[in-house]
Amino acid sequence: MTLMIAAAETALLVIICFGALTGNVTLFVIIAKTPLLRTKGNLFILNLAVADLLIAVISIPITIVTIISEDWVLGEKVCTASGFFTLLTFVASCVALTMISVNRYHAICHWIKYEKKYTRGACVVYVAGMWAIIIGLSVPPLFGWAKFAYDKGQSYCFVEWSSSKSYTIFMIMSCLFGPVTVMTFCYVRIYKFKKASSSNVQSSTQHPTTKIAPHDVHRKGKVVRQSAVRSDRKLSCTIFTLVVVFVLCWSPFACIMLLQVFFDVRAPRWADFGSLVLGYANSFCNVFVYNATNKQIRSRYLRLLGCKQNRVHVGSQLRIKNRGR
Repeated sequence: MTLMIAAAETALLVIICFGALTGNVTLFVIIAKTPLLRTKGNLFILNLAVADLLIAVISIPITIVTIISEDWVLGEKVCTASGFFTLLTFVASCVALTMISVNRYHAICHWIKYEKKYTRGACVVYVAGMWAIIIGLSVPPLFGWAKFAYDKGQSYCFVEWSSSKSYTIFMIMSCLFGPVTVMTFCYVRIYKFKKASSSNVQSSTQHPTTKIAPHDVHRKGKVVRQSAVRSDRKLSCTIFTLVVVFVLCWSPFACIMLLQVFFDVRAPRWADFGSLVLGYANSFCNVFVYNATNKQIRSRYLRLLGCKQNRVHVGSQLRIKNRGR
């Protein structure tokens, strides 16, 4: 590796690390200081931010050190620990996105029972259970089912997938097909529910003699609060965008891994390392997603940065109270 390439790779990772670290820490500060944003839905989004922070604090700095030294110089124990935390953050992102999608599904399609299912105590249990699953999926290589090793092509320590194809298949099912199936189910049901709700609203407009309470619409004997639906639409847009960005950022990494393990295809350095950098960049991209899809978060980011913000309509701030989720 030439000095120029090493410098370019290091500079790129420093930018991603700084952006992911400051952006996700700022998100915690914003939600902590803004009562209207301390909702149950945002609680689960913060778990995704935790995974992004772990990447910025642990995985990227170690990769930078390895690039500069052009070899692994931190010892076998650090390699194992680094590999474990890198795997943990990847699994955490998958599981967090799945949990967020399930939460949105319940909030929108089963909103009548939502408050009972998602009490504060229940949310703590859900989060604890989520991290128990994340740790459970990440620890097998520490006990001999696969192993952590240095990957020169990507300049970091991670699971040596070829050491255990059974664990590789298990992780593909657990962190790829499983989450994708659950998230697809959730968003298909959400889409159908919203489409049916919109049809009923249009039908009630065409038949004004039908008795419908303000901001409510009857659907199969149930009352759907339209104000809550509008609020949920914004958060659902954020979550759906997060899922799409995650898939785009990590797909090249997953494809290269599958080709190496099952077809013995060795990717060139630029593709191998580039797929890892793109995966790391997901932690920074999420910050842009929060800002692009949420006006309240964007205005507070600008305020913290000392930028002049546009006025946020009071009605939008009042409507966010309806989330409570």
